[in-house]
Amino acid sequence: MLRNHPLAIALIMLVALLGLFELWCVVWWYLGVRELQGLKYQYQAITRTTSAMQALASDAIEYSRRAPAIDPILQQFDLKPRTTPEPVPPRPAPKP
Repeated sequence: MLRNHPLAIALIMLVALLGLFELWCVVWWYLGVRELQGLKYQYQAITRTTSAMQALASDAIEYSRRAPAIDPILQQFDLKPRTTPEPVPPRPAPKP
C-alpha cells in the first residue's frame, strides 16, 4: 500500500536524508568540541609556564640587587637594561 504513494515515499526519503544530515552535524560538533578542549588545555599549560617564567625572572632581578655578578646573564636575556658607560667627551687636539 505504501509503494503506491509517491508522496509517502518522498517524505520517508526526506526524513532519512535529514537524519543523515543531523548525524553529520553531530559528528562535526563533537570533533570541534574535542579540539576546543585540547586547545584549552594547551592554553592553560602556556599560561602556567608563562607565569612561572615571569616569577623566575622577577626573582632573578631581585637577587641581582644583592649579587650584581648575575647582571651579565640578565642583560644577555634582556631582563635588565644594559648599563653603558657615559660617552667620554673627546679631548681637544693639542695646539702646535
